[in-house]
Amino acid sequence: MIRPGGGRLFPLWLCAVCILVAQPGACNVVLMANNKTLSFNDVEASFTPAVEGKGVNGVIYTVEPRDACGPLINRPDEGPVSPFALIIRGGCQFDDKVRNAQDAGFKAAIVYDNKDNGVLVSMAGSSSGIRIYAVFVSKASGEVLKKYSGQSDAQLWIISTQDNAAWSIMAISFTALLAMSAVLATCFFVRRHQIRRDRALIPAAREFHGMSSQLVKAMPSLIFTKVQEDNCTSSTCAICLEDYSVGEKIRVLPCRHKFHAACVDLWLTSWRTFCPVCKRDANAGTPNLPASETTPLLSSAIHLPAESTALSSFQSMVSASPPRPISRHPSLQSMSRTYSNSSIPRAGATCLRRLTSDIHHCIISLIQVTDSPVRA
Repeated sequence: MIRPGGGRLFPLWLCAVCILVAQPGACNVVLMANNKTLSFNDVEASFTPAVEGKGVNGVIYTVEPRDACGPLINRPDEGPVSPFALIIRGGCQFDDKVRNAQDAGFKAAIVYDNKDNGVLVSMAGSSSGIRIYAVFVSKASGEVLKKYSGQSDAQLWIISTQDNAAWSIMAISFTALLAMSAVLATCFFVRRHQIRRDRALIPAAREFHGMSSQLVKAMPSLIFTKVQEDNCTSSTCAICLEDYSVGEKIRVLPCRHKFHAACVDLWLTSWRTFCPVCKRDANAGTPNLPASETTPLLSSAIHLPAESTALSSFQSMVSASPPRPISRHPSLQSMSRTYSNSSIPRAGATCLRRLTSDIHHCIISLIQVTDSPVRA
């Protein structure tokens, strides 16, 4: 991912490369005369052959007519040095000027501007039949070159800059690569610093602590033989979704759901502490751990057995009931009413009613025996 800084540098680098590549056969015009060297800015024509290799050299000549819009009157002398035509802009098309210079025997055409605006243009035209080189220079450069017209000791060189352009492209590419690498490295270290700072500000997340293995193993388990109940976990483990096989160890949670012991032990100790089916907390209803070497001798909470608890509740109810007067000869109905109105649990009341009924039958039998006459 390119950062915003690198995104801004990439178009600049691409434009620079396109500018250099968009100048095919770019060259330099260099004049060497009287132990001095002059270099001129130029633009090569788009319809002429590109200067290759070490370039070409020759002697500059001013042509007649100056604009070379017609056949040239003066022709160069044949010699070891190539003649170059110096032509002023205007009057006709660029390709017509170059073609007339070629017909007159010149090996290159130097066209200079007729206006002193310092703007160099790329000469365009038809390349049909054109075999010589042509470049465009400013008006000031043309005026300087005109002074050396016809001097055999003043040589004009048109040197190719393709090699220089290649080195320029490589230099620009390398510079752009370094700039992008610096921007990316800066963004990386800044982001790393932000992450470390945010990590220091955010409180550390509390790690999950599942149930202890001792609590899990304290839950009841059984060996599967057959399906005994009709619920969703009686025949299939809801964790691994596999049916139970005979002889497998099954763990039973407080909610009465069953699972493979290995599956539910891993679930409770590593993931969650509730039932995977009903979401009930597995800690609820878990019996106390068996005594070990680390178990204290006296516990803070002493659990009474169920019998002592029931006895204490019965004594409290009896003490809370108001005392009743006891008559010397209670009738059976008052005895029955007294026992029936007492706050005795339902099972005890049933036993008392049966006992009262038996006593009633016994008293009636005694009365009948007393009232009957004695037979001899």
